[in-house]
Amino acid sequence: MSSASVLIIGGGISGLSTAWWLAQQGIEVEIWEADVQPGGLIRTTREAGYTSERAAGLVVNFRKEVDQVIHQTGLMRRKRLRDESLKRYLVHRADLVEVPMLMPALLASPLWSLPAKLRLMAEILIPRGSRDDESVSTFIRRRLGREILDTAMDPFVSGTLASDPDLAEARSVLPRLKALERRYGSLTLGMMINRVLKRRRANKADTFSFSGGMSALIEALAVTPGVTLRCGMRVESVIRKGDCWQVKADQAGVQYQKWVPRLVLSTPADISADLLMQTDTVLGRLLAQIAYAPVAVLHIGLPSSGIKHPLDGTGFLVSRENGLAFNGNLWMSRLFPERAPTDRTLLTTYLGGVRHPQQVDLSDEQLATVVLSELKPLLGITASAEYVRVDRHRRGLPLYHGQYQARLEKIEHRLDSLPGLYLNGNYQHGVSVRERLYQGHRLAQKIAVKLNTGERLFSREPSFVLAR
Repeated sequence: MSSASVLIIGGGISGLSTAWWLAQQGIEVEIWEADVQPGGLIRTTREAGYTSERAAGLVVNFRKEVDQVIHQTGLMRRKRLRDESLKRYLVHRADLVEVPMLMPALLASPLWSLPAKLRLMAEILIPRGSRDDESVSTFIRRRLGREILDTAMDPFVSGTLASDPDLAEARSVLPRLKALERRYGSLTLGMMINRVLKRRRANKADTFSFSGGMSALIEALAVTPGVTLRCGMRVESVIRKGDCWQVKADQAGVQYQKWVPRLVLSTPADISADLLMQTDTVLGRLLAQIAYAPVAVLHIGLPSSGIKHPLDGTGFLVSRENGLAFNGNLWMSRLFPERAPTDRTLLTTYLGGVRHPQQVDLSDEQLATVVLSELKPLLGITASAEYVRVDRHRRGLPLYHGQYQARLEKIEHRLDSLPGLYLNGNYQHGVSVRERLYQGHRLAQKIAVKLNTGERLFSREPSFVLAR
């Protein structure tokens, strides 16, 4: 029987991260997860010699808090870094073209016309924008020009976030770029200054995964001392009673209820909305307004000898103007060789999103046929697929569309009137594993500060009982 003073609903990366950081403060935590295992969308599949990921396949990190998690969970020995020499590609005029990472290469790149390059170089002269809620398209077009938007930013937003640059809010999707403009008045100037400052930072940016896959991170977080994890707990109601929160759940037909002083909902926005609608209708409706894009992840394994392209990069993204059926393709076994058997290659393709939501409804065979027909001319594929797996997520990624930050601020305002209730999900402040680990740290700090500054404890001790 757990006496944890914090109950977290949802054992995905957000919930596990919050629990881990709270445990580092000596705070006992209990997690109720509806699925039979933790991790949410993050799950590694190993079959036929291939190692594939249901969702996130790697971590792109520049935060010291993420480094701390990796070190303290003992995952450093399993950390596998991406080869920094690998190129990045975009589809351009039915061919793969390397994305230039330095100014001389950018000026020589066939990706953009001479007027577009001149427009890019003039960015430092563009005045600051006056609107905080402008879309990604408006922001990038204003600062960098139409060609940069269409060729580079559109595939990034569509391919990595399953979103629409015309609808996505720039300060929610591109917070670092918006911050550069706000602070320095120019992206170019800001990047130059940051490059100088970066040399002084202790933590180095890197991209990595783990031997055995991303599930290694979930497994490490799930066994944190001081954290009790209960799977198969489907929460049915959350009710505020006096100074505490009463949570009722079903586990294999057995009813449970628990009273806690502090409750964290790390569930998707729509599930949180349903649970809170009775307590705060306004908050419930704000959460219910958050939309998600469906995503399908197609894994194809085939003989390496049947691919003419050298696969000397991480993969490629696709812009709208190319008209392909998918949003991006990662060369997973090139990133991390152990993901495929010797002399075999694992290609991971991302479909769906706002651009092609109907793709999620296609059969495995249909998806493989469509994608292979488009990959063959790009990669020079002559071999047949010997391994095919599809992971579908109908509630894939939250869409940071419209005046998204304003909505989050309204949500925070409602939470101020509900002491002891906290939200932490990927619909807040970033969908990446990096940001989920970081936001878990921020929330744990917030809870710990309240505890350490004399937050009034409830007269009723936290309890765990069978409901009769």
